[in-house]
Amino acid sequence: MATPKQTPKPNEGFEFVPHPELLMAARHGDWAQLERLLSKEEEVVDVELSCTTPIQAVTPARDSILHVVASRGDGDEFLKSATVIHGKAGHLLDARNKNGDTPLHCAALAGWGRMVAHLIGLARNGDGGDEKAKAMLRMQNDKGETVLHQAVRAGSRDLVGRLMSEDSQLARVPPGDGASPLYLAVSLGHDDIARQLQEKDEALSYCGPGGRNVLHVAVLKGEGITETTKMLLKWNKVKDLIKEAERSTGSTPVHVAASWGKSAVVRLLLDANPSAAYQPDTNGSFPIHVAAATNNVKTVSILLHGRQDSTELRDAKGRTFLHVAVQAEGWDVVRHACKSHTFSSSFMNMQDEEGKTALHLAVEVGNLQIFNRLFTNRHVKLNLINNMGQTPLDISSIKKPRGVHHQYLGDKRIRIHRLLRHVGAQSGAFRQDHFREEHVGSLDEKEQEKKISDSSQTLGIGSVLIATVAFTAAFALPGGYRADDHKNGGTPMLAGHYAFDVFIIATTLAFISAIASLSFLMYAGISMVDTRTRLRSFNISLAFMAGSSRSLGAAFTFGPYLVLAPVAHTTAVVSCAITTLMALVDIVWLIVFMAASELTVIKRLGVGQAWWRLPTMLLQILLWQFWPYIVIAGVVTYSRSKRMH
Repeated sequence: MATPKQTPKPNEGFEFVPHPELLMAARHGDWAQLERLLSKEEEVVDVELSCTTPIQAVTPARDSILHVVASRGDGDEFLKSATVIHGKAGHLLDARNKNGDTPLHCAALAGWGRMVAHLIGLARNGDGGDEKAKAMLRMQNDKGETVLHQAVRAGSRDLVGRLMSEDSQLARVPPGDGASPLYLAVSLGHDDIARQLQEKDEALSYCGPGGRNVLHVAVLKGEGITETTKMLLKWNKVKDLIKEAERSTGSTPVHVAASWGKSAVVRLLLDANPSAAYQPDTNGSFPIHVAAATNNVKTVSILLHGRQDSTELRDAKGRTFLHVAVQAEGWDVVRHACKSHTFSSSFMNMQDEEGKTALHLAVEVGNLQIFNRLFTNRHVKLNLINNMGQTPLDISSIKKPRGVHHQYLGDKRIRIHRLLRHVGAQSGAFRQDHFREEHVGSLDEKEQEKKISDSSQTLGIGSVLIATVAFTAAFALPGGYRADDHKNGGTPMLAGHYAFDVFIIATTLAFISAIASLSFLMYAGISMVDTRTRLRSFNISLAFMAGSSRSLGAAFTFGPYLVLAPVAHTTAVVSCAITTLMALVDIVWLIVFMAASELTVIKRLGVGQAWWRLPTMLLQILLWQFWPYIVIAGVVTYSRSKRMH
């Protein structure tokens, strides 16, 4: 079978030969020099390849001398040069450069109105007459663009008007898979030209690349409703475009506007065509899913207004907009759904194709804020199972960290798991040992050992510093020592003061706690010790480290006060207060942190069932964090009472 002959592209297989004299003459509009040079050369035209000779292609971009002249200006010298070139090589009117542009494209892009008119006149005065001129106007470059596109890109109303007068249907020319002149005008913000095109031809093309239409780009202009969108929606045909979808994603203009949070534009589009809210894209996502995925709560509200059944719209994965918002961590949309009384329990507990509710997804994502919103909503059921038979509690058991960090309450997944346990959430109907074996598994001991070793280094540095400072402070006492000739020579000058006793006990406790922390760290750092023992030793060391730092803080609080109080009482009090407040910052943070969790539980269970949780939590925190202060106060009180007796 014979292979069909393929038509080559313009200039294909063409070897560029520079001709600087021709190029210089063309750029300067030197028509006399052009005429002399062209008269010396033989015109060779390969009709089959439709390409220019090396003499006529004067740039690496395959611009002919007529391309150069057309793009340089529209003064008399350039118009005369175009006439000379046309007389010597008339075929160059249709010649294309590397991008497929004709000289007419180049003249229009440069905005040379006289040159455009002159080239059209040359075509019309040739053999083809009006048909030749019309064909040249409709010639498309490699992007499928005609000369009208270039005039629009140049932003020239006069040139657009002139071209439309030459061919009133020029804005209808099919652009292949490119942008129509109207689409290009709107995308470039030339609203006046867009209006001009529509006034010249109401049947013009609205299409854009990839199956998009002019509304796809119009809805993205400006922050609110633009005059462009309003103008387009006044044209009857445009209302049908609201439901037109681009080919790759199936997105309509409503999808696009919703994704960018253009709530006012979405309202305007739906007012013109309400059914667009019910059109999915290729993934089955409706505009409300798109708005939820980008956390545009105002757009979600507009899509729900008068369309409450939109809550039941599901994408290809069976997800509602709430599922999508949770998975995309759209806090504002989730908050709106949870605080509104218009959403029923059935909606809040809808399950997707995998049987997951919004709460299941919140636990998977691990976003504590979103989880808390769903958790405190009493419409949300805690024990629904997914297709794998797992409840939210089961998922939290799988997701929560284990090993070294399992006791770190600041971890969001640990807090989620504890909240579910506190309110009595249930697991699925399966054996716990099987569940652990399948989903939890055993600890990776090498990974845990590495975490313990890395954490121990940091903790060890802190413990050594505190021990060193406490040891030094015990011998560099505030107030100094009595002279040797004194009755109690060599003893501290301020001994017997209450603040001094506190300083000594606090320093001693800081040193002892730091040493204890280091001792347990040694066990945690020895690789011969089993991983679980190392982990317990690390946690105990961490507790002693916290106590030593608080004890050292108490010593620093009373040390300066002891020295300054007799001579600068106000300064001493201020210094003491600042140090105390800074020492309590982490405790305040911990109380707020834990109180937020307890309040979440109270909201879920009700005050009557869980009122006692908050005071119990506060008492536990105070005892755990303030035990060094309790020890210091107890020892000082006991020693002073013994001294008095």
